[in-house]
Amino acid sequence: MGDFLGTWYGLAIFIAFDVAAAVAVLAIGWRFVFKRLFDILASALCMVVMSPAFLGIYIRGRILRRRTGQPESLIERRFFVGKKGKAIVLHVFRTDGEGTESYNKSLLKTGLWRLPCLFDIFCGKLSFVGVRKLSFADAAFLSETEEGRFAVRPGLINPLAADGDGETDYAAMFRSDCRYARRVGLFLDVRIFFSRIVRGIRGEKKRDWMGATEDSSYADALLAAGEISREDYDGAAESARAEEEELRAKYAPAPQENAEDGAESGETDGSENAETPDGGEEKKED
Repeated sequence: MGDFLGTWYGLAIFIAFDVAAAVAVLAIGWRFVFKRLFDILASALCMVVMSPAFLGIYIRGRILRRRTGQPESLIERRFFVGKKGKAIVLHVFRTDGEGTESYNKSLLKTGLWRLPCLFDIFCGKLSFVGVRKLSFADAAFLSETEEGRFAVRPGLINPLAADGDGETDYAAMFRSDCRYARRVGLFLDVRIFFSRIVRGIRGEKKRDWMGATEDSSYADALLAAGEISREDYDGAAESARAEEEELRAKYAPAPQENAEDGAESGETDGSENAETPDGGEEKKED
């Protein structure tokens, strides 16, 4: 045995066997152990590597927003339905507001507006590869079969990156999501990930693989097709707004103790805004 391993081909066979064994272990345990472990380690590494970019975006955005009188908060909370149908809160850089158009466009063009999502991946709300995120209103119209997609976390990259095209509709997307939820594995995730990379290198637009799902929400598509009534649509939208407002209230910063006293005395303009529904304090909650 020692003589065999002493040859170049013996050593090559031994290394190849070890690599194959390691890949086999990863593939077997990917769904239940190693996928989540990869998300934690990769997101942590990315946060460290991208920390200078994050800091630069934060400082520039804060300066611009103060100059233009925009809300001080640079991070926007967005609410979706995640794994097991539970509500999740995701974070992105704000890309709205007047006077910051150039800054906003640069974030959208480079995709850096999603940098805070790395923290969401680290915390287990999101995955690098997973099904497409759904809003509360869209999730209300899923069938029992389509709800099978909630068996896995939503991802930054969804399965349509590998098998979608310009003709993809929501029915095809849900079939793709459910198929991914049933078959999630190492090789499938690698295929989806590198398919997205290749599409980016080719200069393809998101609609080239997301199809019609990029044009409107699922609820809007159902309403346009006459598959749901306006009453059902409005009811789902109202329910979604109520749930989002409840979550916003949950994550909103606690009011300052002296805000009420200041409002009663009328000594400061900022305290008056705190009582006004459209005032600055309300906007800062996001």
